[in-house]
Amino acid sequence: MRPTRLPAVIAVSLLVLLLAACGGNNPSATTDNGGGGGNNPSATSDNGGGGGETSPSATTDNGGGGGGGDAAGVAADLVPPNSTQVSQTNAEGTLWTVYESTDSPESLKGFYESAIPQTGMHVYSTTNADNTYSWVFAQSDGSEFGGSVTVAPSSEGGSGSSVIVFVASGG
Repeated sequence: MRPTRLPAVIAVSLLVLLLAACGGNNPSATTDNGGGGGNNPSATSDNGGGGGETSPSATTDNGGGGGGGDAAGVAADLVPPNSTQVSQTNAEGTLWTVYESTDSPESLKGFYESAIPQTGMHVYSTTNADNTYSWVFAQSDGSEFGGSVTVAPSSEGGSGSSVIVFVASGG
């Protein structure tokens, strides 16, 4: 029996989020002064068995102003290639989505190294341990709009990956 790695992926993701919440200063980071999106106060949760979905079902709000950002839009841009959505929790501008991808962790590492900056987010921390990769990102230094992505070898075995995408719109 092969032990599942998903609990380890979740633990690493929570640790990364905890470290990001504790602060950290990156004086070389650039600031994105783009207009933030609105905040979505409605909450829904879908922890179903996938059903072949490949993108979050939340609507995108591209309105300007406000303390929050477009969590659904960023999450939609971070859906891993060749993946199936396993579960998603959407509550008050926060999205937590788990995917299984047939792509290897190394392949997804390259995808996220370009996909995260393309969303307008800045990467503030990267972690690489035992073929597991994590990125913590935010709109700007000190911004509450950001999140994390964690990629690990698939709990299903083989060459695929388990991916957790977490995005919070903040304020």
